[in-house]
Amino acid sequence: MEKSGIQNSHKVASGSAPRKGSQVLGDIIGSCLTPLCRKQGFASSDILRHWKQIVGPQFADCTEPERIRWPHRTESDGFRPGTLVLHCEGAQSVFLQHEQATIIQRVNAYFGYPAVDRIQILQRPVRTTRDPRPDPLRPLTRSEAVALDSQLEGVKDDKMAAALRRLGHAILVKS
Repeated sequence: MEKSGIQNSHKVASGSAPRKGSQVLGDIIGSCLTPLCRKQGFASSDILRHWKQIVGPQFADCTEPERIRWPHRTESDGFRPGTLVLHCEGAQSVFLQHEQATIIQRVNAYFGYPAVDRIQILQRPVRTTRDPRPDPLRPLTRSEAVALDSQLEGVKDDKMAAALRRLGHAILVKS
């Protein structure tokens, strides 16, 4: 007897028993996006997820890969690298043009083979995907922690003291 229709459909879709517990959303979405990415010339959605690490901080927020355009080939042709089509915002495209060789090397290092030999730059707006979490703060030094605690001695409300401690920590670290 079947336990539930959901579990049964999961067995049919994946070919194995359903996993217990939670799953990482990125893994689920990544596997769903892979067919769509293949239509754009990407073997998987990994290049989109890891784009910031591939190009580095200089171009992470102002560029976005659209697709890889593979050359037409016949069976007699060997492998030929493709053209990476990038969206880039306005004036940054000039800097990107000067760094094309570096970007090509990084993309090829990511793939592990010479997948790309050219970049086509399209000046278009880039969808920004800012990380909502701020960078973690460095720990306070012993003297900073002592000074902050001495300033918060008179605060009676624990929630207020905790909020002021977080604020003081952020101010001391950034100054």
